[in-house]
Amino acid sequence: MHTQRCDGNKPACGRCLANGRPDDCEYAVGGEVTRSRLLEENVALLEARIRELENPNETTPSVRLHDPRRQDAPAAGSSRGAAPIAPNTQILVPGIPQLASPGSYAAPAQQEAQTLVQTFMAHASQLGLFMNPTRFMRAASLPRGAPGCLDDALMNAVYLWGSRLSSSNTLRGRETYFSANAVQAAAAGCALTPQPNGPVSNNVLYSAQTSVLLANYFLSAGRFLEGKYHWLAAVALVTGSKLHQLDIVALVGARMDPISIGERVHAFWTVFALDKAWSAAMNGPPSICQRGRAGILVTTPWPLATEAYEQGTILPSRGYNYSIHDFVRGAPIDESADDFSRLAIHAKAAALYESALYVSSQYRHDMPNRSEFLAQFTALDTHIEGFHRLLAGIRNRGPDDTRELLTSRTLVCVAAIQLHSAFAAQQSTSRQKSLGVAIAAARALDLVDLNQYRHLDSVVAMLWGTVSRALLEEIRRLIQSAAPVRQEDVARITTSLDRVMGAMSSLAYNSPLMATQLSEIQQARASLN
Repeated sequence: MHTQRCDGNKPACGRCLANGRPDDCEYAVGGEVTRSRLLEENVALLEARIRELENPNETTPSVRLHDPRRQDAPAAGSSRGAAPIAPNTQILVPGIPQLASPGSYAAPAQQEAQTLVQTFMAHASQLGLFMNPTRFMRAASLPRGAPGCLDDALMNAVYLWGSRLSSSNTLRGRETYFSANAVQAAAAGCALTPQPNGPVSNNVLYSAQTSVLLANYFLSAGRFLEGKYHWLAAVALVTGSKLHQLDIVALVGARMDPISIGERVHAFWTVFALDKAWSAAMNGPPSICQRGRAGILVTTPWPLATEAYEQGTILPSRGYNYSIHDFVRGAPIDESADDFSRLAIHAKAAALYESALYVSSQYRHDMPNRSEFLAQFTALDTHIEGFHRLLAGIRNRGPDDTRELLTSRTLVCVAAIQLHSAFAAQQSTSRQKSLGVAIAAARALDLVDLNQYRHLDSVVAMLWGTVSRALLEEIRRLIQSAAPVRQEDVARITTSLDRVMGAMSSLAYNSPLMATQLSEIQQARASLN
């Protein structure tokens, strides 16, 4: 019997769409690795690394981390392409610079280190810090090798971001050095040996935190391969250590303190948001998926504000049984500014963005289940609109909250643009919806004074690029229209575009990706004249 081959369309092939099973599309084209296999590879390798961190006194060989997308020949007697190697052997990560002396470490002077850490902490909420800030600062201030101090990989990741965002040319000049140190230490797994009486799983948190910081750094630099390597490492660490299925009651029974519980909850949701937002920005499927056979069940409760855990609260006051699966499906929930959590709204906004990519990518002119698609489309459109309205109504927040509101509102606006992209070229309703949310994204900039900040979440560069292109497309349509055009309509769109491009310009100095996106928008705008 003839078997129809996959046509390679993403995120679901034509065959799976025709059979009404887009969620189950797992076919690998050419040398590619399917989403589930890629995650399995990362999880298997990093679970072994987690066991090493949890049991430092065992004399098992170290695990060799590799890029699972490479099609290396499997080791004899093994189904995996990674073989164990002796401890302390230098580990090479594909495409990432290495230092000549992997064991060497030249820490910055004390005053330099303090400046770098302070610069990092000023922007930590947008860089992916999920550890408790007070404990983190205390651990960062300890001498290297002291009980409870941060490991070399994490400290260098902090120094790396501190140098990137520093106003000192001297410290900025050390960025490459800190980058190489952080990457090599992370790849080699140079984690701090836990103290016998301490929570040894903190080493896993350190590794995951390092991976998140490095992922955001390389993505912000426009170095997507390296960024995705660290992002997938973070995904594999949190899922491999079951942080997506935390049993909070059991942790309380084991006498884990609320702040430590909060760090583990925040670790998962930070990686979840990173995975959802960037997979959508790069037009690909997420690793932490809620659909089809590759779906991952998430039972970890929504993250609370850091202050809530510090005050002893460990569970939401309401909606504990309200999961990410319920949210994505659009199930109603009573949200309130009283339960405001920066990370919760970010994770929800990122999930909507990824869902919009998935739904819009399913559309085909000749699709057999058109009515089912339209119902799904309408439900998600209503959900996105309602969530954006909720975010727009939150007022009188502190600087970090306001900055996160801008990021989350922009995610939601771009989710709407992405969802309507399937129809915007042919239907005026979708075109007007895309234009309206693009203008709303520009208007959200009124929330913050970007002169006070040097950085926003790395994905914002991609989001503003999408917003700008939506505005440019409408300007182009008006210019080419045979019908009379009202100048106030053009001015409204142009003003919004100026606002977004001005914001991109103010942040481009510290984000090569932002600079690249801005340059592309400038060229596209110049071509209109």
